[in-house]
Amino acid sequence: MEPAIFLENAAVGAIWIMTISLVFPLLRLFKGPSLPDRVVALDQISVIIVSIIICDIIYSRNEIELDVVLIISFLLAISPMIIARFLYKQKSDND
Repeated sequence: MEPAIFLENAAVGAIWIMTISLVFPLLRLFKGPSLPDRVVALDQISVIIVSIIICDIIYSRNEIELDVVLIISFLLAISPMIIARFLYKQKSDND
C-alpha cells in the first residue's frame, strides 16, 4: 500500500471517529449542570471540529484551508479565557 493512499484512508477513518466523538460533548452542552461545564463542552466541540478540518485538508490536499485553521485556532485559544474572565467577573459581582 502506498503511503499516500494509507494517509488518505487514515484521514477518512479519523474523520469518522471524530464525528462520532462529537456526541458526548454535545450531550454535555445541552444537559450541562452549570455554565462552566457548557463552556468546556463548547471548547471540546471546537477542537474536534478543527481536527476534522485538518483531516479534510490531509484528505483533499488543499493547503489553502490551513490559513482558515490557523485563524480559527487563534480565536479558539483566546475565547475560553474571555468567557472565564466574564464568568469570574459575574460571580464576583454577585458576591
